[in-house]
Amino acid sequence: MKTIKSILISLLFIPIVAFAHEPVALPNAGLTPESAFYFVDKIGEALREFFTFNTDAKAHLQIDFAAERIAEIKIILETKGVNAKGLEVAQSRLQANIAKAAGIVEGEKSKGKDVSELAKNISEDFDANKEALKQAFKDQERSLEAKEDELKTKIRQARQAGDAAQVETLVKELGEIKAQKELLELKEEEQEEALEQEEEKIEREMDKKEDAQKAIKEAEEERQEVLDEAAEDGVSVPAEAFEKFDWLLAQAKELFTKENYVGAKQLAKQAEDALEKVEEAIEDLDEAKEEEEELKEEQEERAKEGNEKEGQRQKEAEKQQEEAEEQGNEAVGR
Repeated sequence: MKTIKSILISLLFIPIVAFAHEPVALPNAGLTPESAFYFVDKIGEALREFFTFNTDAKAHLQIDFAAERIAEIKIILETKGVNAKGLEVAQSRLQANIAKAAGIVEGEKSKGKDVSELAKNISEDFDANKEALKQAFKDQERSLEAKEDELKTKIRQARQAGDAAQVETLVKELGEIKAQKELLELKEEEQEEALEQEEEKIEREMDKKEDAQKAIKEAEEERQEVLDEAAEDGVSVPAEAFEKFDWLLAQAKELFTKENYVGAKQLAKQAEDALEKVEEAIEDLDEAKEEEEELKEEQEERAKEGNEKEGQRQKEAEKQQEEAEEQGNEAVGR
């Protein structure tokens, strides 16, 4: 109890940081929802909220807390994996932090205050952290893919060795890894959708021009991410796959030059949505590539097994012939 008490007292004296608007590294995750003492972290944050009186600082504090949630998600994925119970807790609290920040902005707007600068600042602050969140999920995906490749190699070796029991065990493990990959993708999508809803509330209060610029920039960055991921998977994406995206983004930029910022943002968002079709096509190509490689490996294994059996048959035939010749020689000798 003395340890917990000393932690709580120290939390009271954590200074409220000066809120710079430059991208920052993720904070130390500290205690995570996987810890029995995680309640201490929650109490500490509640105390910091209580002793923060400036409205802008309250909004920024929620973004700081959101960064801590992302750090927790990163640690949980790295150490416990996607099935960890604490992951859902951290994700839920992350959404709550962004919702609180959005609520503060909307509350100030309802009082007749100009919140465009506050909305812009907290949106920019969270953008860097959001990239770290994407990277955390991406790193876990790569880790699972590496395990998947390793298991496939072991399965191939076990088949070559004729160890059916080992093959069965490894195939089961491979199925579990694939299930984890699917769950990871689902959790990432759900998190992204939930955060976008809260972020949209903040972005609505930004200056319309800056809001449109941000939407166009995000669409361009998303396109590059799709290309980078395809390159990592060894998938070639034809230029025509981006035809709809390119057209929508060009229209968005044209509206922006005409100072139609609302229309520009809408088209930029539509362009980003159009990338989902491209991502689905890339996933299909990647799956087809994997299936082709697996089929090729199976054919090679069967061919090898066939060659081994044929070689064995030839040896047996040669042995039988030798035995027959020996028997014939013995008969002649008699």
